[in-house]
Amino acid sequence: MNMRRVVISGTGAVTPYGNGIPAYWKGILSGHGAATPITSFDVTSLPTHFAAQVPFSDRELEEFIENKKATKTMSRAARFAAIAANEAVRQGNLDTHALDPWRFGTCVGTGGLGFFDVEYSDKLLEIFLRSVRVEDGKATFDAGQVRRNTLDMVHPLTPLKALQNILTAHIAIQFNARGVCQTVTTACTSAAQAVGEAYRIVRTGAADVVITGGSDSMVNPNGVVAFSAIGVISKNNDEYRTASRPFDNRRDGFMIGEGAAMFVIETLEHCLARGAVPLAEIIGYGSTCDAYRLTDPPPDGRGCIEAMRLALRDAEIDATEVDYINAHGTGTRMNDKTETMAIHTVFGNNAVPPVSSTKSMIGHLVAAAGAVELAACVLALQHQIMPPTINYREPDPDCDLDYVPNEARKAHLETVLTNSFGFGGQNATIVIRKPPL
Repeated sequence: MNMRRVVISGTGAVTPYGNGIPAYWKGILSGHGAATPITSFDVTSLPTHFAAQVPFSDRELEEFIENKKATKTMSRAARFAAIAANEAVRQGNLDTHALDPWRFGTCVGTGGLGFFDVEYSDKLLEIFLRSVRVEDGKATFDAGQVRRNTLDMVHPLTPLKALQNILTAHIAIQFNARGVCQTVTTACTSAAQAVGEAYRIVRTGAADVVITGGSDSMVNPNGVVAFSAIGVISKNNDEYRTASRPFDNRRDGFMIGEGAAMFVIETLEHCLARGAVPLAEIIGYGSTCDAYRLTDPPPDGRGCIEAMRLALRDAEIDATEVDYINAHGTGTRMNDKTETMAIHTVFGNNAVPPVSSTKSMIGHLVAAAGAVELAACVLALQHQIMPPTINYREPDPDCDLDYVPNEARKAHLETVLTNSFGFGGQNATIVIRKPPL
């Protein structure tokens, strides 16, 4: 099979630094974290009181979306995705009306459900309270009344928000993309796998252009409660501004973030034929499963090791050709230790390139993480600067790499690699390089 070269020609992002790629790049170069206190719901009874939040309400996000009617069936994550996709199409100078719609596809990673938005969480509480009956001073709960109240009190379009594929469908409708339409939901690896699968779709000729990326919003009561129960998020409320500490010996878990990043990817031939300028070339992708435990990586790091090796093999390059690694780097004790060991195994103890974690600044965007971090890699290639790992103060003997501590660093970058690992043992690695001249 004749494999086609695949390039990224447009990028877009909505992040805790604001709307747009320029705001994102300025933020991660600044070395200042995006942590803020959670104020959209009451967290006084929860162990974690902070997150990296997109600084717009749902109503404010609507102002960035042309089709206001569509927002009625958009979760917060879907709004992020629609805004980021529009920026990517605009930045890539893509005339979607000039495309063959059957050769134009979508592939998006997502996780958070619309049902779990703050608005619905509050509504659900009201539904339950109205389903309590008091007779003769005794309170009883009527489960049947819950169902009746739900029908009466929940907007009939609300269930559509909870379908993961609705986010991707919105983008397909927005741009008349009638080709392959896929949604990837693999926890923290969703966006990376979506981009990887989109790369394969274009590379093998199933489509000429694909809008791809990831979006998620877990900064809500259900998200914070769920991650708190699992024990993976930081509880350092007193030092919340610096609590996200990947690879640092003081780390106590990750910080939840929210946002989206989207890309226009297409064949190099198609990109050049329409007079566009490629931003980066995708040259390798590897995806594996640990098949070990749902939350913990295996001690030998086999899944992430093989994902990196597969991506390098797919790119047909040697590990020594990688100039920078954007790590998964969550800030949990086990993940950072295992990823460090895996990188040593793949690259050799004496040939590991600089590694950094942008999660130290924007937090863990869960299903969107891989896309937002890939955007950082594209920007790093464009500007020849590696973003830092901030809040790095106390080295961990088990994490002994060059983590680009605290300040961005100029570098000669030709090829960069980004890792994403997720619950369920999901692993994905993407390799990109400077675009062909």
